[in-house]
Amino acid sequence: MLSVPLGYLRRQFNFSRDVRLFLLYNLVVNVGWGVFTLIFNLYLRELNLREDDMDAFSAAQTLAMAGGAASMGLVLDRLGIWRAIVSGVSVFLIASLGLAFAEKPNVILVLSAISGVGLAYLFTSTMPFIIAWTRRDERQSVSTLAFSVISLSTTLGSLLGGFLPRVLPGQDVLTYRWTLVAGTGIAAIGLAPMFLMGPARAGRGLPDPTAVKEATDPQEKRRVRRDMTVFVLVGGLMAVGAGMVIPFYNVYLTTLGAGSTAVGYIYALGGLSAALIGLSAPAVSRRLGALWGVALVRLSVIPFYIVLILTPGLPLAAVAHVVRQTSISMAWPIDSTFIAEVLPPRARTRVYGLRSAAWNLGYSGASLVAGLLIVRVGYEVTFLDLIVFTALAMAIFVGYYSRHPRVQSGELSGALPRWRRREFEARANVVQEST
Repeated sequence: MLSVPLGYLRRQFNFSRDVRLFLLYNLVVNVGWGVFTLIFNLYLRELNLREDDMDAFSAAQTLAMAGGAASMGLVLDRLGIWRAIVSGVSVFLIASLGLAFAEKPNVILVLSAISGVGLAYLFTSTMPFIIAWTRRDERQSVSTLAFSVISLSTTLGSLLGGFLPRVLPGQDVLTYRWTLVAGTGIAAIGLAPMFLMGPARAGRGLPDPTAVKEATDPQEKRRVRRDMTVFVLVGGLMAVGAGMVIPFYNVYLTTLGAGSTAVGYIYALGGLSAALIGLSAPAVSRRLGALWGVALVRLSVIPFYIVLILTPGLPLAAVAHVVRQTSISMAWPIDSTFIAEVLPPRARTRVYGLRSAAWNLGYSGASLVAGLLIVRVGYEVTFLDLIVFTALAMAIFVGYYSRHPRVQSGELSGALPRWRRREFEARANVVQEST
């Protein structure tokens, strides 16, 4: 009885050795990141630094991430994907180790900015690597698995970060410091699989005969620019909605009666759900198509937040968090794979970095505004903002790309629902029979 599912799993995960090593790298390095991000603010608090100091460090890191992501396309073209990832993550590791021992605010501010540049390569290089080193028919499965691995490993890192201070010796400052060092060490171990790679370490990517040819005439170049602009704009709008809610959601849960342990369990459940249910993203995409699949998954959070505005309660708030985390994990690989099929290769490397930059800027700006709105009006207005910006982003995404010439012609069949793909296949068969 196990032969069928085991055979299915072997077919689904029969990727190249370098791709499997890349997934292992993501697993380990994000466990280390999960440890670090959970403990860092607690470490700052033990240094008697205030919330406004923490906001300044976070802003410096976020702005540096945006700058690093925006320039990533040029760096990837110059260094190659493998060198760029290893170099960027190494910068993050060195800065993180420095942050674990830094105590002066000015030093922490500078190191936070440096770590942000490195984090841009940790977070944004996933899709460029996958696009370069997988076949077209593998990309959505690999990207889905990669984002599920990232969700799961970050959750494991948070749990490990909560456990380590209990077993490490010393007072609170020293305990947190050595926990940060441990997290950095785990992340450093994650680089080992990168050095075991073969072709990915030596080359610049597999040949892709299915890729769109580089735009040559002015009209094609304008369309590529429009395609990129819309994709980046949608990412920025989604970031504004997320930034209104995510940074303060743990505090919101406590206002509904959740203790710190309950909040931890809710967040762990969200990460676990994102990792496991997120694996169904390719099935959703095959049935609904990339366009409507992304829209349905992203819009699925809206009913929960509408009800939460009207009748707030802890059980519903917990479910809303889990649904939101899961929707992010499911939608991200679908739309990332879709844009890779729309754009020519050189534009691909730029668009992921630009979207990440737009996300970081939109998220950080929205979180600053959200803090003011929560104090003056309440959490409900931030939920309303999430609803509005999510709906607006999906209206633009579906409205623009559904009218794209390559979608309407059926060339990008993966963007269409299954029944539309069958229509195009039937027409193609009729044409072949008539000739």
